[in-house]
Amino acid sequence: MQVCLKDVRIGLRNSTVRIPFRYGNTCLTRCPQAVVFATLEVDGNMVSGFSGDCLPPGWFDKSPEKDFQAQISDMLCSIDHAVQGFYDAFSGTETFFAAWKQAYQVQQQWGEEQGLPTLLATFGLSLVERSIMDGMARSSQLSFHEAVRRNIYGIVGGDVFPELAGLQPADWLPAKPKSSIYARHTVGLGDPLTTMEIPSAERLQDGAPQALEEYVVRTGTSFFKVKVSNNLDRDLDRLETIASVIERHRHGAYQVTLDGNEQYKDPAEFDRLVDAIRASAKLRQLWENVLVVEQPLPRAIALDSSCTEGIRTLSNSKPVIIDESDGELEDYARAIDCGYRGVSVKSCKGVFKAILNKGVTAQLNREAAQERYVERLGNHRKPRTNKLFS
Repeated sequence: MQVCLKDVRIGLRNSTVRIPFRYGNTCLTRCPQAVVFATLEVDGNMVSGFSGDCLPPGWFDKSPEKDFQAQISDMLCSIDHAVQGFYDAFSGTETFFAAWKQAYQVQQQWGEEQGLPTLLATFGLSLVERSIMDGMARSSQLSFHEAVRRNIYGIVGGDVFPELAGLQPADWLPAKPKSSIYARHTVGLGDPLTTMEIPSAERLQDGAPQALEEYVVRTGTSFFKVKVSNNLDRDLDRLETIASVIERHRHGAYQVTLDGNEQYKDPAEFDRLVDAIRASAKLRQLWENVLVVEQPLPRAIALDSSCTEGIRTLSNSKPVIIDESDGELEDYARAIDCGYRGVSVKSCKGVFKAILNKGVTAQLNREAAQERYVERLGNHRKPRTNKLFS
């Protein structure tokens, strides 16, 4: 496909969360939403593509000296620079994937010069990337699944990862997309767990669930992402309450991911949490139902093999995956070498990166002759309950 980027516009709209969401050291109450509108010429036809994402505090950049206003400014600069990078790349390349590779390298170099975390630098790239992918799929009248499997984007995996040489995305992606999914409910560090915890003055009057207990009872939720904070006593007490609430209504039919959000600067502190969970009779079922553990160590040490002995040991029984450490294209391979068994997929980190990481994971599992590396969370064990969401 012949693609030319004609125009990109960026819009902002304010948003306020219904319930304050605490993750790591940050509490999100409101943030801007960025919307990107791209105009493309695809094979001589004009088409529009769209993408959007929130500009959250304290996730891409967790530098304590930067306030939220400075973080927003950095995120907008990342988007602006990515737009120019794609304009320049399209002027000298034949395929979108080739343009993306060039823009990616330029964006990385710019981020290093600005002293920005790679995750933040490539965030802007992902927004522009997604808007172009959307426009190309619209022009071809294809779903995203069909567009990727037919490879209208010109993906050459071997140009990034040697193990994907000679393969097409259709070689590692499913023949058909999922027709239904489980909804996973995130339990933030400040979320009320029972209705009794909510002061009358803080009770929302919108008729929707507010406490974890209400979500379990009223929506039938059976997949949960639970945040931990590196406060051992508080985390254990909170996990025991969470387990009690869920098991009262779901018994053993639920699944959990534990998210450390980079809170464990000393790996030994995370090891102590795992040991304490394993030693608690009240948490026996919850630990058995844990599918994966997400990014407990900060990105500064998460891919340092001298700090991941505990990660490697734990991953033999419970897969540990990276999230915030997935900044550069090479980081997933580094993580595997350190003992991790997967990487989270988030659109804000880039769609091409997600597709390529999926290919690497499929190859690793093929070599291991088993699904050792995480490809699909729900593929491990499914709750013994009816699905309420599609």
